[in-house]
Amino acid sequence: MKRIPFLIPLLFLAACTQSSSPPSSEPHSDPPEALQQPAATSPPMQPPQLSLYMVPLDQGGFSMEKIQADKKTIEKDPNNVPALVSLGDANFMIQRFEKAQEYYERALKTDAKNLNIRLSLSNCYIFMQKPDESIRQLDMILATQKDQPEALYNKGLILLQSKGDPAAAKEAWSRLIAAHPDHPLARDVKDEMSRL
Repeated sequence: MKRIPFLIPLLFLAACTQSSSPPSSEPHSDPPEALQQPAATSPPMQPPQLSLYMVPLDQGGFSMEKIQADKKTIEKDPNNVPALVSLGDANFMIQRFEKAQEYYERALKTDAKNLNIRLSLSNCYIFMQKPDESIRQLDMILATQKDQPEALYNKGLILLQSKGDPAAAKEAWSRLIAAHPDHPLARDVKDEMSRL
């Protein structure tokens, strides 16, 4: 299972990439007073404890040859789900979320019940700062599998961090814990729920 840090909304892209540029040697000026660290008497801000669930991608399997082969496959067979998903994944990896969305949507037209494709599409929407669309995709999964753990987990996280609705997040996570008490994602949310 692969998860990445999930922060709202300006840090979405930073959460799924690593900068390849060397750190700057130029000194940084002090932040404005309003942005400085709180006084020592205040407890430090805790980093986010939870990470967005991501469908595992074969990061070593993307090459220009594979991408070209997938494109040729789609030219001959426009509804070839594995090729469409592969191209969606390749675009997701390089943060071309709108293009990845197109490929995932095309794949879902042929294979509408594929949960992994719908989860990937939901994640595209969240990185495009469209939480309502992301939740709509998760709800489509939950309409067919009402206790699907990854969908419940991500829905709770989006409701909490992007929609600012801790009560709704707690409801989604309570369903996850009740249906899958030993699932790693259920264990992850228990601590967070105690803070809500």
